[in-house]
Amino acid sequence: MATLLPHSDRSAIETQVLRITRDLLRELGNSNAAKAVRPSATLDRDLGLGSIERVELLSRLDRTFNVTLPERALAEARTVEDVISALAAAPRDDGARFALRGEASPAAECDAGEIQPHVEARPETPSVGPGAACTEEGVRPLRWIWETIYGVYAAAVFFIWLVLTWLIVLLRPGGPAAARLTSAAIRTYFALVGCRIGMEGHEHLAAHSPCIFVSNHTSYSDVLAVMALFDTNYHFVAKSQIEHMPFISTFLRKLGHFSFDRSKLRARSRQAERMEQALLRGESIFVFAEGTFTAQRGVRPFQLGAFRAAVKTGRPIMAVALRGTRQFLRDGTFLPKAAQIKVIVSPALYPAVDSGGREWAEVLRLRDETRRTIARDSGEELID
Repeated sequence: MATLLPHSDRSAIETQVLRITRDLLRELGNSNAAKAVRPSATLDRDLGLGSIERVELLSRLDRTFNVTLPERALAEARTVEDVISALAAAPRDDGARFALRGEASPAAECDAGEIQPHVEARPETPSVGPGAACTEEGVRPLRWIWETIYGVYAAAVFFIWLVLTWLIVLLRPGGPAAARLTSAAIRTYFALVGCRIGMEGHEHLAAHSPCIFVSNHTSYSDVLAVMALFDTNYHFVAKSQIEHMPFISTFLRKLGHFSFDRSKLRARSRQAERMEQALLRGESIFVFAEGTFTAQRGVRPFQLGAFRAAVKTGRPIMAVALRGTRQFLRDGTFLPKAAQIKVIVSPALYPAVDSGGREWAEVLRLRDETRRTIARDSGEELID
């Protein structure tokens, strides 16, 4: 059973908030700011908590107190006392009490599994007569045989293509020349397996450089589709695990893409700084803002690093929607399926030039507008 904290006990809430904030600052290596944590301390000036750090603080508070604070609670908070007040006023399911850190609420004890996002149910397929059912039963084995033959062929071609392309890239100088060679090789692969790929909005690519390309993430084939069609210089921002993947790590290194350890908060902060430095040098970056992908359709919540970099540098966000890549290689499968892939690039979204003092709100605005644009262009629903 959980030990519950009475809602009226602000002193207990204050103790927990101060401890969580100090722990976060120590993880960031800011011991001086950790010593300065007190209710009257300002989040930005005294503690140096930027947008990404505030997101992490919000997440820890949600887990500790078993509530869901709106993101704007931290966006509008100026001091630690404001955060404490927001927690004290936060609505809860039981209407009275918090569950403390490290202990599960009764509801959580009943459902310890991962919470699945809510998706609106799709309309049921109308029932059909016996003749149609028999026809479907006859077609299904033939479809399975065709899909298996195509999948084995596409996978075999991919592995042969991967080894040959890897050898060529490995022996040649890195940089833009290696990127152009790789793009041509990927287009050749898609042609060999009969997968049509195309782009809408190509005119936007170079019109606002340098910029931050932000895309939905649906499949391992996302990277192939982007590299095949983008003829502008950019850096992918990838997970550090890719550095240890055979063949793929060579492409990452030779083509000059970035990688970082998502599990470490300090590494995420350094990566945000590296992104900002690249933009200021005139180099574009490409981010899959969902951070991961699943077999299920839908545009999941976006991480904020790309949008923070846009606000910090004044560079625009370019929303990139991927269609067909999930069908080509769905998560959890090993054999590709026949599909048509389309990449849709939307006009630039610029951060407000007068966002001083409201940086956090501008980060959230860019994120939400980008996510809505990608959901519309990809044909997949938003999942919160």
